[in-house]
Amino acid sequence: MDLEKEVEKYKLGNSQAFDRIYNETKALVRFAIYSKIPNRFIIEDLIQDTYVKVNQMIFEYQAKNFRSWIYTIAKNTALDYLKKKKEASMKSLDILPDMKSSHPYLYYAIRHLEEIEREVFLMKVLCGHTTKKISEILNLKPSLVNQYYYLAKNKLKECLEEEEL
Repeated sequence: MDLEKEVEKYKLGNSQAFDRIYNETKALVRFAIYSKIPNRFIIEDLIQDTYVKVNQMIFEYQAKNFRSWIYTIAKNTALDYLKKKKEASMKSLDILPDMKSSHPYLYYAIRHLEEIEREVFLMKVLCGHTTKKISEILNLKPSLVNQYYYLAKNKLKECLEEEEL
């Protein structure tokens, strides 16, 4: 789906275009928030907050890369929530509710990746996104996405081998 065309249709008054934008981007928005806040009840509220912001700011959007734009809004919505609640620092990562108890070494290893490596790795592994899609979302060259993925994978492998897993 060409999101740029759907945005233009919405700007011209086609309210159904926003529904198509929502359906096309909801998984991406969910991931952007989930990577910061793993509480499913809070995630749903923040997804709604994200789309309210998108609706308010969409008329200022300049057609470049809508996926990257909405991903940034969702990520910032999650970070704003964390700041307001004065919860754990941005480096805290509770990517899966059971991960600490069922896979403590993997949880430990993922927590110690650089943020960009963690985002690329989780987008590829959890979301199944392609390198091209990740590069569009994060506004990075595909070669850089592959490099971050490779680094993350090797760091995780080394960390888990140290623990003899």
